[in-house]
Amino acid sequence: MDILQILGIIVPATLVYSAPLILTALGGVFSERSGVVNIGLEGLMIVGAFTAVIFNLFCAQHLGTFTPWIGLLAAMAAGGLFSLLHAAASISFRADQTVSGVAINMLALGSTLFVVKLIYGKAQTDKIPEPFYKTDIPGLSSIPVAGEIFSRMYM
Repeated sequence: MDILQILGIIVPATLVYSAPLILTALGGVFSERSGVVNIGLEGLMIVGAFTAVIFNLFCAQHLGTFTPWIGLLAAMAAGGLFSLLHAAASISFRADQTVSGVAINMLALGSTLFVVKLIYGKAQTDKIPEPFYKTDIPGLSSIPVAGEIFSRMYM
């Protein structure tokens, strides 16, 4: 394998797997700049991922290939609604923001695992029927050297 083939494998995988962490860290920076200590960002990611997967499993037969995109919207809505717990605890009940964030993390992890075991009787879900598929990104895939690296990204 030459260096371009190796980079063609490593760079897209790095971008795909690091994007949720980068976006969560960016959300944490915005929270910190506004004066809110949000330790519960990982819990919000768990609730969002759980919602997207369950939505995909239950709605894929009705919505087809649009299911991952609508599931992404459902995940954002679920994460936003779950973050209202942190807001209510911190603002209305004057709880410590760090303690509230840790509680959000524990509540998210425990409740999602409980619901998965309740629905499926095991600690994991079934394979999702409609994933995000790899596709060429117009414009990026036609760049002479870097085009091979960006040619098959998840969309």
